[in-house]
Amino acid sequence: MAVNFMGAVFVRVSNLEQSIRFYSDILGLHLRNIEECGRIANFIIHENSPLLTLIKSEEFQIQEFPTFNLNYSHVLEVHEKLQSQGVKVGPIKNWSSDRNVHIDFDAYDPDGNAINIIEWSKKANN
Repeated sequence: MAVNFMGAVFVRVSNLEQSIRFYSDILGLHLRNIEECGRIANFIIHENSPLLTLIKSEEFQIQEFPTFNLNYSHVLEVHEKLQSQGVKVGPIKNWSSDRNVHIDFDAYDPDGNAINIIEWSKKANN
């Protein structure tokens, strides 16, 4: 049994309209569609990437630790912009893995769900 690809990442939110504005206007994601009587919103990042699906739910648990990350260029500028827009953001972290150099931070959606914002580049020796 082989997996073909990841189809979607699901995030539960309390206010779909507010969350749609945050993910599109603040984070810059493209809303693909709203379905199931306005209860689900699908965002597309790239045609080959999984969907980010927001699900309106009265009962959910805030994801204090990120369950996904979004890769941006110029992460320091993104951090500054989000802060200036009043978005709760965590500290900037610089770190390396065996292959890449990373800079990242966590941002929080209107419900307090953590989203990791990251930029990475290959190490010079790879």
